[in-house]
Amino acid sequence: ICLTLISGLVYIGSCTHKDEILSSSGANITRGTDTYSMGVDKWKNDKTHSNVEWSTAYVGGAALLTGRFNQFGVTTFKFDESNPANTYFEGWVRLNTVNTSEPGRDGGCLLGTFGTSATLVDEAANLATIKLTKVELSTTDKGYIVKFNLTFHGITKELTGKLTYVPKFHVDASGTAAAYDVFELNFTFQMLAKTEFAIVSSSIGDNVTININLNFNNK
Repeated sequence: ICLTLISGLVYIGSCTHKDEILSSSGANITRGTDTYSMGVDKWKNDKTHSNVEWSTAYVGGAALLTGRFNQFGVTTFKFDESNPANTYFEGWVRLNTVNTSEPGRDGGCLLGTFGTSATLVDEAANLATIKLTKVELSTTDKGYIVKFNLTFHGITKELTGKLTYVPKFHVDASGTAAAYDVFELNFTFQMLAKTEFAIVSSSIGDNVTININLNFNNK
């Protein structure tokens, strides 16, 4: 089976528009004043406990297909809980590290659909990149509405996504290890893989959901 693309934990079968945002209504929206920047006070991405996942409907309407990428990274980030204009993020994924945990799919034409091959590393054909361009407060919950540029398959499009913040949590020392703090940013969006990013495959739906869970710590 030849399928494609990144995506996430939730697939909305009826959704065919890239700018549709999944959000919940929330009363009494309050936000704190937490701020973080890469490298400041030791903050960095904890890749071991982060992931980039995708999901799409098999043949456009059947059972859900899911997977992840083994190699991804955060180029830079800054998060300001109460001032979204100060929030930005850039990251990347190596496309040929896609993994569905199903040999019948992983061993097929998956890499060819991505326009990549197993021998590539950081060449443009093997990278998908994200760069945030505008972040605004959500009016329905504590999340954020994000405009960003996605470059994939040699094509760059501006899309819309939803960013949520899991506040800082203190992890006590264990044995000789030092105590540290951790927080999470979750970013979810949908893309039209065939219509807008030139993916050619009969095995997937046009709509693909991407879910990016990023944990950060200051170890």
